[in-house]
Amino acid sequence: MVVNISRPYKVVITTIVDDYSGFTRLLGAHGLSMYIEVYVDDRVESILFDVGPNDTVLSYNVKELNIDIGKVKAIVLSHNHYDHTGGLEYVIKSMVSSKNKPIVIAHPNIFKQSLYIDEESQRLDIGIPYSRQYLEGLGTKMLLIRSPLQISPSTYYLGEIKQYTDIDVEKYKKGFYTILGTGEVVPDKLEDDTGIAVKVEGLGIIVISGCSHSGIANIVYQASRQLNDNVYAVIGGFHMIKYDRKDIEETIRVFKDLGVEEIYVGHCTGFKAEKILSDAYKESFTKLYSGLKMIFQQK
Repeated sequence: MVVNISRPYKVVITTIVDDYSGFTRLLGAHGLSMYIEVYVDDRVESILFDVGPNDTVLSYNVKELNIDIGKVKAIVLSHNHYDHTGGLEYVIKSMVSSKNKPIVIAHPNIFKQSLYIDEESQRLDIGIPYSRQYLEGLGTKMLLIRSPLQISPSTYYLGEIKQYTDIDVEKYKKGFYTILGTGEVVPDKLEDDTGIAVKVEGLGIIVISGCSHSGIANIVYQASRQLNDNVYAVIGGFHMIKYDRKDIEETIRVFKDLGVEEIYVGHCTGFKAEKILSDAYKESFTKLYSGLKMIFQQK
């Protein structure tokens, strides 16, 4: 096998936490966390994408999976909701104890106050359960950026996601609110929602999303444009619980147009959307669960 040493020739992604635990001895919980290992040259660089809802679930699964959190190069947060940020304290303390400098990469809105209010549910604190001051006091460095950022060889934090498709993602953000500095409660545009993309030599782009409030079709489209290649696989929560069939099918069309061959779906996607996606991708559809390991390498 001829390897272009300037780009990753293999990426291994392990689901540390998902809502579903499958037939494993691991814990499932409403949330998501992915351990990403990027193989390039003679080294492996590890990135942690999201940290699940709390320390208890994350720490248990990390130990069962024999993952060394101390080797993580950076922690990337998809957005500020608790089910993706709750395990931060455990991760940062683990890295500090391993004498590794914790770096957290996220959108500048990561510490905003977040609420969810509709007729059926009123949750007045769904945001990150830590303050910036507390996390920095533990020894972490916060990189709060809107722009895309290369964090490893051909591995990118996608930054603030633009609108590329005809899908009206704003209507699926109803119920989410934030509080301005003036004290005014306003709809939350969820501009902090983003993902990661890794370009594997000879294969294409692997896109990893947390919750896809900005629209999984938009996230995949931005990754394709940013890395200038087809997308081979899409992984994560697609937040299609309230999507109508037309928008699910439009998402599938965008996937197909951008070359997506495999999808790995879980967390907040919703049963109806998973059924439609499964029918479209058949054997190339995989249901996420805590402990699932995905390997992508040069063909």
